[in-house]
Amino acid sequence: MLKPILQLVGIFSLAFLWVACNQSDEETVRQAENDVFAIHDDIMPLIDDVMKMRKVVKARIASLDSAKATGTATLRLDEERDQAQRIVRDLNVADSLMMRWMDQYKNDTIASLSTKDALRYLDQQKEQISDVKTKINNSLSEATTFMAKP
Repeated sequence: MLKPILQLVGIFSLAFLWVACNQSDEETVRQAENDVFAIHDDIMPLIDDVMKMRKVVKARIASLDSAKATGTATLRLDEERDQAQRIVRDLNVADSLMMRWMDQYKNDTIASLSTKDALRYLDQQKEQISDVKTKINNSLSEATTFMAKP
């Protein structure tokens, strides 16, 4: 009589441990996904700044082209124009990387992956979105510094 009860208790204990481990795995995946989206949510508002700054730098390029057309062409103006074009290109790249990341991110498939595969996927996504964050911050910083020059 005692043996079947112990077996039943053992089975329930194993079932409880299995459920507890799976909840822990689910929580680990959920936390990893939250980490990825924390970065995304941090930089998403900066996309407006990227677009505004791109517009401002393009206006500076137009102004430089105007100055050159009036005959005040100098090496300094040409260098400043080249720098402004490079900044616009960097802002475009940052914006494109963010849009591409959002387009390719597949949060609906995470549930169908094993914990190990989900964590590997989320680690790759975290690396990619961190790279996007770096490019956005660097391009905005460079543009702000450029526009602060007289």
